[in-house]
Amino acid sequence: MPVRSQPAAVPDPATPTPATSRPAASDPSAPALAAPRPAASEPATAAVVVTDPARPDAPNEDSARLAPGIAVLADGAGVGPAWRAGCSHSVAWYSHALTDALAAALADPELTMRDALAQAIAAVASLHADTCDLERGGPSATVVAVRERDGMLEHLVLCDSSLLLVHRDGSVRRITDLRVDEVAARERTPAAVEAQRNAPGGFWLARHEPEAAELALIGATPLVDLDAAILVSDGVTRAVDLLGLGDDADLARRCRTAGGAQALIAEIRTAEDRLVECGQGPRKPHDDATIAVHPVGRSAPRK
Repeated sequence: MPVRSQPAAVPDPATPTPATSRPAASDPSAPALAAPRPAASEPATAAVVVTDPARPDAPNEDSARLAPGIAVLADGAGVGPAWRAGCSHSVAWYSHALTDALAAALADPELTMRDALAQAIAAVASLHADTCDLERGGPSATVVAVRERDGMLEHLVLCDSSLLLVHRDGSVRRITDLRVDEVAARERTPAAVEAQRNAPGGFWLARHEPEAAELALIGATPLVDLDAAILVSDGVTRAVDLLGLGDDADLARRCRTAGGAQALIAEIRTAEDRLVECGQGPRKPHDDATIAVHPVGRSAPRK
């Protein structure tokens, strides 16, 4: 079984500069990590980004940003070249540009979550509209974002990355946009699924159409009810949905520290490798995996 590299952890910065995750360097000697519960001496929740590319030799198409009161994650959609033939830019370029643009837009409290995403999509489109024929297809990404405003944690979810809201009573609420799964369940070929991308009755994600933002799932939760918001790409939720490594509450508990998140991703890689060895692996044996943890409501009084 190949030994994978340890995921890269990015701690919460001391300055307002957003924390940016980077692909982990390949380390063939690194052992697989166990997955212990966080030690009692560790903080209940730390602000971190932990990320790991699907393969050490491939670009990481996930991207995450943390800023004061804001967290953003984008998971680049790795569709075939035929469906992004109009653009010369990589999926990784798109996802990283989108998280930068969305984090900047969310810093304006006058913008709604959907308006901020629409502005970010338009801003990234403008970066390559003169050099690429976006109507012939370009890179796209799923999006999860949260923002603290007026005593509430606002959230936005578009496509199949997920948000885990950790409540102070210990409960965990997972928010995922399931429309892509519904399309995949009813269509028989990749071409038929692709035809439903950003189409009425299909599924929506960030691409070059700002109107996609209007189809995002949005909501808000009082800060006093929450301990943390955990943004995860679907390379992480496959721990629950594909690999049977616990439920959503287990996932949230293990993501709340950098060490726990690293150990979780290492266990996902080991479980993926076992499926491949048994000939039972999915179409994509490994996927980029990113966890962005945003502790919320630290200044809000407890009930």
